[in-house]
Amino acid sequence: MEMKITIIGGGNMGGSIARGVVAAGVLAAEDVTVSDLSDAVHDGFKAFNPAIRLSKDNAEAVLGADIVFVAVKPWLVETVMSQIRDVLDATRQMVVSIAAGVSFEALEGYLMTPSQPAPVLFRVIRNTAISLGESVTFVAQHGASDDQVRTVGGILSRLGEVILVPEEKMMAGTALASCGIAYALQYINASMQGGEELGFTQDESLRIVMQTVRGALAMLAANHTLPQAEIDKVTTPGGITLKGLAAMKEAGFAEAVIAGLKASR
Repeated sequence: MEMKITIIGGGNMGGSIARGVVAAGVLAAEDVTVSDLSDAVHDGFKAFNPAIRLSKDNAEAVLGADIVFVAVKPWLVETVMSQIRDVLDATRQMVVSIAAGVSFEALEGYLMTPSQPAPVLFRVIRNTAISLGESVTFVAQHGASDDQVRTVGGILSRLGEVILVPEEKMMAGTALASCGIAYALQYINASMQGGEELGFTQDESLRIVMQTVRGALAMLAANHTLPQAEIDKVTTPGGITLKGLAAMKEAGFAEAVIAGLKASR
């Protein structure tokens, strides 16, 4: 793909996208610019791929970019936008915000100038697996054409599953997939602890649980089934699996997961 992108903020959010697009071969490293004030962040990118362009000047960094990703903490978004709005070309550049909770209305207000409207805007929520190409990424757009949606979605789809949503579903997506990766890991952690209580070592428990989860996901993907259908295949009346599921239900397993998701919105 012939395109240049700039990522403002090279920390966990922006860094995972920069590394992900380069590692997946979506873009050449020299077509990716990362702007960040931290010397440690710069050193990390030099070690990863020295061809990635690095900057500490946000306004300079966006020049020539086709897409500008703003990957800073929400309370820094207004400051960053004030630094770049006068040099953005709203007729051809797109701005993609990774900052949670910053609405299109706010972004427009930060970027509009007396001489030009705000550029085409996207909001993106991803999870940390984007650096491995395994993210669930939610994308909302404001003022974008179908081609522009395909362009941004095409980049992000190389880094995992892309779900196009209206803006009002962004927080629900955050709970289900962005926070959700921590919840999935919490299940794995609890299963590891259970494995140790059953007599396995920590290392053995982790290996067993990870492969069990991989197998469960592979069955869902291969069979195109819902989880309950696969659960039914391994449960028999009076069997040990059914006893275990009953104990989990009595302890409030499903209710706890749903409560966690709702609390994250």
